[in-house]
Amino acid sequence: MNFPGLDPFWSGLHHAARGLGAIRPWTLEEARAELAREGKVLVVATTALGDSLLTLPLVESLAQALGHARVSLLVRAPYADLFRGDPRLHRVFSVRGKYRWEGLVAGLKRDPHRIALLANMTEPDLVPALWHGGVRAFLRYPTRWTRYPRWMANAEMLRPPGAPDYATGHAIENNLAMAEALRIAPSTHRLALPQWAAKERTRRVLIHPGASRAIKRWPLENWVRVADALVETYEVDLMLTGSDAEKPLAQAVKDGMARPDRAEVVTGALTLPKLAAAQSGSVAFLSGDTGPYHLAVAVGCPTVTLFAPTDRGSSMEACGPHQADPALHRAIQTAALGDSIGTILFEAFWAEVEKVMPPALARDFPATPPASG
Repeated sequence: MNFPGLDPFWSGLHHAARGLGAIRPWTLEEARAELAREGKVLVVATTALGDSLLTLPLVESLAQALGHARVSLLVRAPYADLFRGDPRLHRVFSVRGKYRWEGLVAGLKRDPHRIALLANMTEPDLVPALWHGGVRAFLRYPTRWTRYPRWMANAEMLRPPGAPDYATGHAIENNLAMAEALRIAPSTHRLALPQWAAKERTRRVLIHPGASRAIKRWPLENWVRVADALVETYEVDLMLTGSDAEKPLAQAVKDGMARPDRAEVVTGALTLPKLAAAQSGSVAFLSGDTGPYHLAVAVGCPTVTLFAPTDRGSSMEACGPHQADPALHRAIQTAALGDSIGTILFEAFWAEVEKVMPPALARDFPATPPASG
């Protein structure tokens, strides 16, 4: 639900309330005092799947310091089942989209969380909604900006667009910086979803050829060459994953293979929990920079990933492999921001695949990385 003028009206209304003193968000010292009173913390990431997954080291660090009964997560509804059952979380809240947070305010009033750590969100609508749900201390992801800078307890950590250090640093470290502002030291810098650990592994490689934008979709012929080379070199079976809309692309990869009988198309057929389980039990996951790539890292599946960033915030610097074993996680990026992913040659990508496949095939279970480290 959104219509022209709603954002400025909604945010303007709450800016006015802030100016009149009807809204007074807490300072950093007040947030720390709330932690001393054993208050709960809500981690917020309601944009893309990858943004949600990149909060996992923050979630774990908070849980290690405060106990799981004091840490909750707010994500988009399609991703919520992926995080439910996580032993580090008290509760998983969800929203369906911009201005579609039915039940969230009431839920937060019943189960108060006074501190919110804002990683990524549709902030024009959501920041005031969290206030109405009882949140009183807001910390924002550093090196970015916000419509509500005067609401943020860590405002000195924010950077306006155009600043030399705007959108710098890896997402994991920027998320952890919010915990550090509360004097909570990071206990890990790695992604981990321990509840999806596989019980057995198959000699199978997952290929995810699709992407949300054309600039990030590697040419079909390159994926066909990769598929053929995997089967010929390593005698593995293949599973082609993606959304239902990407089924024609996945089918085209299979149809172009020399041995299509070695590939299975499952686009649109896997829920996120089922994809996590499939990744956890597979040899490797090959893709562009997509949410399922971060999911593969989190469940302990080796990865080789293509990056075609349009800005610093979507680059390997911001969301590439981070403190992951370089023997099992490799990435390659276009030469310049805005370059098409097609400028990455097959030979360059395959060289990275050849680095990962031998140790990936030699792994023993458990495949999922430890929950801390």
